[in-house]
Amino acid sequence: MAKAARGAIDFTVGSGNVFRDLRLDPPEGERSKAELALQIHERVKALGITVTQAAVRLGIPQPKASRLLRGYAYGFSTEKLLTFLTKLGQDVRIVVSDTPGKAAKGRFVIARVRTVGAGAGRGRRAAVAARRRG
Repeated sequence: MAKAARGAIDFTVGSGNVFRDLRLDPPEGERSKAELALQIHERVKALGITVTQAAVRLGIPQPKASRLLRGYAYGFSTEKLLTFLTKLGQDVRIVVSDTPGKAAKGRFVIARVRTVGAGAGRGRRAAVAARRRG
């Protein structure tokens, strides 16, 4: 029995940023919002609260909280997502620095810092290895 020859499949290699590949503007901002939505989801999960309880804490209707906790950050500004993190008991720090080398354009970097061990003080914080780069 002869095998049928397989045809070539056309594909495009992605840039590493799905928002850029989909031509969303600005792609770095959309990726940052997705990262923040993920951190909100993880924080709600760590607190062990329901979607309804999260909605009350965030001051938004339950259906919007439900969408947000499923990763849909559309309709929320980056500033609003950062405010949500503070309402969930997270500190948010914004750091502005020079670009490395002679890069013409800066980038968004969302880095999460976790406390190491129970009851650890500020001096015992460690940056999570998985840094997200836009």
